[in-house]
Amino acid sequence: ALGTFDGVHLGHQKIIKAAVSFARRIGAHSAAITFDPHPQKLVAPERGLKLLTTLAEREELFCRFGVEAVVVIGFTAKMKGLSYSEFVKHYLVERLGVRHVFVGYDYAFGRGRSGTVTELKALGRKFGFGVTVIPPVMAGFHLIKSGRVRELVSQGKFAPAIKLLGHPYRITGKVVKGAGRGRKLGFPTANLKLDHDKLIPLPGVYFGYVDGKKCLVNIGSRPTFGAGPLLVEAHILNFHRHLRGKTMAIDLFLRLREEKQFSDVDDLIAQIKKDIVRAQRM
Repeated sequence: ALGTFDGVHLGHQKIIKAAVSFARRIGAHSAAITFDPHPQKLVAPERGLKLLTTLAEREELFCRFGVEAVVVIGFTAKMKGLSYSEFVKHYLVERLGVRHVFVGYDYAFGRGRSGTVTELKALGRKFGFGVTVIPPVMAGFHLIKSGRVRELVSQGKFAPAIKLLGHPYRITGKVVKGAGRGRKLGFPTANLKLDHDKLIPLPGVYFGYVDGKKCLVNIGSRPTFGAGPLLVEAHILNFHRHLRGKTMAIDLFLRLREEKQFSDVDDLIAQIKKDIVRAQRM
């Protein structure tokens, strides 16, 4: 399965599952081939692209959908300059010895994205590997694409985004020292430092799970205490261990509400209690 696969959404999953199924049928090993960093980081750095998945998150999702291996190709300036035929010959044929390649309908590769599925099929005939092109996957009237999911996550339209992904939205970060304000209020939080390139959802309160435990995640600037930098804080229900320095992976399922500024701390505490009761019932 060949592609960058940011988000590993339902369209990507169709490509990956088709590759896994075919590999089992012919007695070959299945692999997902991805690129790091994302090619747009070098091709169009001015866009400031934020990613739905870090490399580690992507790798975990690939394995969840059954591949036996993940091949990460470093996208460098040299890689950017390769023609599509050079890429196929050097990486797919000489390095990996592929027997069959699965790609999406809009896959483009090589210098200036000049190679399309037509050229890939022609090179497959030349070098002796098969090519299967997976048609687009639709959600209503919309194509399922990473760009569309990014828009929804950024706009706070979280439920539609999750439907297109086909899995919860994972955020992974190291637990760092915070101001300790949550603990003073009676709701200790783990403050997460996320990857610089990670797309952080629109500020608000989210429901999720970490290691099988329910949690509330507040994304925002805590306006009740005076606007500050954007923070990601997780309150794990019925959990009292210290987590500082550990890496935490949280699967977000639902956006409960937008971020609010409360007139006093008592109102904030009352709202947090309501959020916790709602989370407990889920």
